[in-house]
This record gives sequence, C-alpha cells and structure tokens, in this order.
Amino acid sequence: IVLDLEWNQSPSGKIYSNKSIPFEIIEIGAVKLNSCFKEIGRFSELIKPRVYKNINHIIGNIIHIEESELKNARSFKEVMDSFLEFCGSNYIFCTWGSLDLLELQRNMKYFGLKPLSKGPVCYIDVQKIFALQTEGKKHQHTLEYAVDYFKIKKDISFHRAFSDAYYTAKV
Repeated sequence: IVLDLEWNQSPSGKIYSNKSIPFEIIEIGAVKLNSCFKEIGRFSELIKPRVYKNINHIIGNIIHIEESELKNARSFKEVMDSFLEFCGSNYIFCTWGSLDLLELQRNMKYFGLKPLSKGPVCYIDVQKIFALQTEGKKHQHTLEYAVDYFKIKKDISFHRAFSDAYYTAKV
C-alpha cells in the first residue's frame, strides 16, 4: 500500500498545538500494488477535522484544500475503517519518508483506534531507497525531484494525498 497523508496543524503554530496530536490528518491517499508492482486499487478521501478546524495558512498554500471541502467529510475513524478495509489483511506500507506512518499512528491513538501492529510497523521508505539507489547516500530529495529524475509524466498536481501516493508508486 503506497500511502500518503495530508495534515493540518494549529493555525497559530506550535504555541497552541495539542501535544497529543500536533498534526491532524485531513486526507488519506493510497495506491494498492500487487506483487508485480501493478496497480490494483486506489483510495482517496478527505477527513473532517475535529482538533484543528481552521486550515493553517501555510498548510493551505501547499495542499490547496479549502475548509469548505472538509465540512461534509467523514470522521477520522470512519475513513480509517474504510482505509484499513481497502488495505486488506496482508500488506506493507510504502511511503515517501517516515513521517506519514508516525502521524498516522499518533492520530489513531488520539482517536482511540487500535494500533496497526503490536510492535513497530514494517514499511518501505521509498525516499531513502531512491537516495541510496541513485546517489549511494541518504540524501533527502523531494518526490518531484524523483519524478523528474525518472522522467515520469506529471499528469496530476503534487501535494495532495492521492497524487503523492500515485507518484511514489510510479517511482
């Protein structure tokens, strides 16, 4: 499951942030691949915020999600139930970096959901593998850099959960 999340934070920054959930997930996007890395499913859904109801202006400029789009969205728990059903029972997450899984688990704990696993969550950090395979070191590049590196056609915009999962799957 190639996963990407978009999240929001306190409109005032860290000063008024809830320490239990400094970043609230407002969108989940994923691409399901089979064992041959062929796409077999897609997931994309917005989440109605409960903690940070106003979009932080910096976040809003990056992800281009309007507060009005989130008003009719389902709750985190409802979306997570659908997302985990989409994932199935035998999967491994692939992400661009490690932060998405950290925030996913933090949001799950905050909203009273069962953890993804009893121990550490196994995942593939595509960003790290890209750096090691292309440059032989752990240099962090943007997803768009990797898309350009492999000359992947840019047919949807970046910085939305599904589109970033889609491009990560392509990389």
